[in-house]
Amino acid sequence: MSNWLAFATDLVGLRKPQQLVTRFVDLVSQELGLSNCMLLVPSSDGRQLISQNATASYAWAVTDFDNPFAHVLQSSNAMHLGADELIFWQSNRAFAKLTAQVGMFDSVLIQPLPLGEKQVQSLLVMVGESQVVTGAFDDAAFMRFVAVFSHQWALLSDMEREEKDRQALSESLSDFRRSSVQQSLANILSSQLIGTSEAMQRLREQIASAAQSQLSVMVQGETGTGKELAAQAVHDLSSRKNQPFIAINCAAIPENLLESELFGYAKGAFSGADSDKQGLIAQANGGTLFLDEIGDMPLALQAKLLRVLESHTFRPVGGKEEQSSDFRLVSATHVNLIEQVRNKAFRQDLYYRLFQYPITLPSLASRLEDIEQLSQHFVDLFNQQNGKNVRGLDFRAIDCLKQHNFPGNVRELKHLIEFGCAQTADGTQVTEVCFAHRLHSLSQITEPSSSSVTSASIPTPSDPAAQADDMHDYGVVNDLKQALNEFEASIIKQRLSLFEGDRAKAAESLGIPKRTLAYKCQKLEIKP
Repeated sequence: MSNWLAFATDLVGLRKPQQLVTRFVDLVSQELGLSNCMLLVPSSDGRQLISQNATASYAWAVTDFDNPFAHVLQSSNAMHLGADELIFWQSNRAFAKLTAQVGMFDSVLIQPLPLGEKQVQSLLVMVGESQVVTGAFDDAAFMRFVAVFSHQWALLSDMEREEKDRQALSESLSDFRRSSVQQSLANILSSQLIGTSEAMQRLREQIASAAQSQLSVMVQGETGTGKELAAQAVHDLSSRKNQPFIAINCAAIPENLLESELFGYAKGAFSGADSDKQGLIAQANGGTLFLDEIGDMPLALQAKLLRVLESHTFRPVGGKEEQSSDFRLVSATHVNLIEQVRNKAFRQDLYYRLFQYPITLPSLASRLEDIEQLSQHFVDLFNQQNGKNVRGLDFRAIDCLKQHNFPGNVRELKHLIEFGCAQTADGTQVTEVCFAHRLHSLSQITEPSSSSVTSASIPTPSDPAAQADDMHDYGVVNDLKQALNEFEASIIKQRLSLFEGDRAKAAESLGIPKRTLAYKCQKLEIKP
């Protein structure tokens, strides 16, 4: 027993609470020859007493008085239980398991620590010969050893608690800084993605968060909601903002040309390939590649794109060597890609690769409170671009706009505001009269079904307006190709205007694929 003071010195040199408990319990158990020894400590929420032994795992509720530990914790008085007294505590299954091997001459001593104090920090449980466990606390050296342990345990526990508090504070500050950075970035977007509605505030926060990651971003939304603007914002707020932002509309390029546009080609790869051409993937190296209308990408090309996303390597059309490109992918679509996957029109593995960070743009109909701010923004743009001084919109004009459902979303509103400004004199406001009749006409257009477009919604040659558009003096035509292009452009512009810029509906009404219409718009320089 004379070793207790030496053991106490050993405890003082330990710096980890768990190491201290393990060493203390091992020393007490070995020196006293106990069959079991453990230290019970209240949990962080104070609801349980938990064993700190690495080799035994026990826990008791502090309010569960069918075990002796709760009584000792409440009274702060030690409890000594002989073999006969243990019978009264067998209803508690965990305690019965702990004391199952207690023999006739053994007993259990539950000693609250620190010794002699009302505020209990832990319970020392000793199981062994009755004379040994009761006589241990008659030894002054052992008492000092236990006191040293209690003091060191309290000291290390306080230090550990302070360290956890510092870590929690540090994490809290990091979260605050990260939140502040994202909020600042979101505020920057308020001049680009306009609107004070909850939907727009949430959208700006999502874009700021997405920009700080390196995940592939999928921008979804109806036609006219500003998907390319959102994609540009992701790039502008990212660490790649000083590198290229390369955008391509997958629906605007014929299928046979899309691959060479993306991957580039080597000289002699096909007829007309007189020199090497760098593709858009290579041009986006270090920056962002934006693939608009990715739902229209051919299946064969989808497989090649997936390989590029996984390996960041590609081979130009007709090329013999692999090239690499470190780009961040942002894609957009207005179609339901899940439905496309079900119909085997879109690869499932590519779908999951693209949807690492999905962002959905709200429709204008879901944020009508933003119409006034958006309208003023478009008025300011019109004034700047046309050297005008339109003062804004009359309140009745704003109310009129809010009654419209805007199937063409923000793009449709922009066209309406430009139409109204064009009819408004400098120094005055746009009034309801400027576009009320146009809104009425738009509301009369029935929604075309998924399979066809009703003939009532498309001007026919019998319509006076259509006949007026067809009145040309063909006798003065001296360039047939130019005349055909102008005639084709006139038809496409009229049809796009009819459907508020919706290319899918316009293409369906003209009986041509959307991809073909997009190519013609690009070729004929027709802007939405």
